[in-house]
Amino acid sequence: MQTIQLEHLFKQQHHQTILKDLTLTIQAQSKIGIQMSHVEATTLFKLLLQMLPQTSGVITGITPDHIQAILHNDGLYPQLTIMSYLKSFCRLSDFATNLDDLLQFFALKDVARVKIKHLSADQQQRLALLRPFILHPDLLLIESPLTNLTNAGIELYLSALAYTRTHGITVLLTSYSLEELVLTSKTIYRYHSNTGLELTDLATENEADNSDPTPSTPRPIFKVATKVDDKTVFFSPNEIDFIESVNGVSQLNVGGEQFTSPQTMNELEQQVTTLGFFRCHRSYLVNLQQIAELISYSRNSYTLILKSHSKIPLSRSKLVNLKALINF
Repeated sequence: MQTIQLEHLFKQQHHQTILKDLTLTIQAQSKIGIQMSHVEATTLFKLLLQMLPQTSGVITGITPDHIQAILHNDGLYPQLTIMSYLKSFCRLSDFATNLDDLLQFFALKDVARVKIKHLSADQQQRLALLRPFILHPDLLLIESPLTNLTNAGIELYLSALAYTRTHGITVLLTSYSLEELVLTSKTIYRYHSNTGLELTDLATENEADNSDPTPSTPRPIFKVATKVDDKTVFFSPNEIDFIESVNGVSQLNVGGEQFTSPQTMNELEQQVTTLGFFRCHRSYLVNLQQIAELISYSRNSYTLILKSHSKIPLSRSKLVNLKALINF
């Protein structure tokens, strides 16, 4: 795949600005994730597929015939079996690989003769990924692939996605969930309606982190301050699900809402570690009382599932410390 370059892309529809000043380089084998809404993702995909003209800006290096897209609300053919459905795409692409072998890699072999309408959401999502794999595009665009999947479904989908990438298909993913992009992508951007794409600095577990998770004497009273417009809002630590750092800005996640803190992650860590929080990742502090599950999607990938159903990464180097804290 040749490099695709988007420069200062601007798109208006029905007198509304959907995309503004979007600049992005997509190189072969890159693993890019973009946090954006469904409308924004759909518009971006249609621009890349040249199904829509851009209002302004330049797109170079694009070959629409070599691009496939999977939207979150894409439908399948419910009356067909998996095998009959896939064979139609094999004929379109002169696909020569044995389908039985391929179904094994996408964890669908045992339901090959089952009608699509009887498949679980997990199975349908993997089938949606297998369809463009057969067509073998240079670039595959996927929107929110892990939304509504079970934990087992996420593990199987990530395995199928890794298999897809090993066959020379470059994958660009979009999602409104940052945690979903952490699991599926290496380079992550956030799209802002006023300023375009902003690279998200999620530090890796290999960076130095000398924080000491050992609890000391609890402080009797403590509130975490956040700014909302011209007001200062205070939260008790037990109200906070987790704290994340994005591009140096600390954000408190409380009941599904985000609030910006003027303090750095290191400052917050010093204050809340004694109150039941744990630095599970360079960019995340988690409330230990909110942890519901620990999932390992691969040998080197760990995710904490919170009671709010939020998913946040756990660095491999932090696993031993977490085990010592909560005795599992």
